[in-house]
Amino acid sequence: MSPGEAHVAPYSRRERLRIATIREIKDVARTLLVQEGPENVTIRAIAREMGMTAPAVYRYFSSRDALILQLRVDIFEEMARFMQGVLGQHPEEEPGRRWISGARALRVWAIKHPHEFGLILGPWAPGLGREETKPERHMSWVFGSVYSDLVADLWRVRGFPAPAVEELDPGLARTLTALSEDQDVDMPPGAIAVMLRCWVRLYGVISMEALGHMSFALSEGQHFFEFELRDLCRVLDISEFYEEVV
Repeated sequence: MSPGEAHVAPYSRRERLRIATIREIKDVARTLLVQEGPENVTIRAIAREMGMTAPAVYRYFSSRDALILQLRVDIFEEMARFMQGVLGQHPEEEPGRRWISGARALRVWAIKHPHEFGLILGPWAPGLGREETKPERHMSWVFGSVYSDLVADLWRVRGFPAPAVEELDPGLARTLTALSEDQDVDMPPGAIAVMLRCWVRLYGVISMEALGHMSFALSEGQHFFEFELRDLCRVLDISEFYEEVV
């Protein structure tokens, strides 16, 4: 070891056991979420599955809400990593292709993980895991920044049609300006309005399909999703890339 290197002590046996137990608690919680729904993710149910007592589980998580919050953080980050992996297939100099690929990747993840999607971006169990506003803001931005960065890159590299600030309702213009300053989004208010418009439509069609709200009209939602995606490509002026990205 060189003089400048610091010795990093390995975790103690007790610390390793604690880390493993926390991981197992979260794994069991996620299994319950998928198999039985968010309302059945309780400390008592987790303790029963693990052969522990409820008070023993509370030594690792102070409340059910704290556990759900951590589960939400993990799932947000998992979804963001999945999308980043897909986006990595296209160079950063091709933001149009990256945006289309990212939109499809989000749908793929949501359809594959509907219960997880419902917990983090859906209407299920309002309030679960949201006691702590700072972590909630952090994990939302972990994912939200993936989407906003895609649109910001598109604006920077080639631009897209957007209203001038004078064309916006004054109240909306103030809100979007504040959003730009607060989140360091390097786009004018009109471009942010287009970004949000596209997100609302993209999120809407994906969440309705993933959570089963389109089944009354469509046996499967892919073709309708592509119908909406093609139109959003027109909004962002990237239609020439639509057929190229699979």
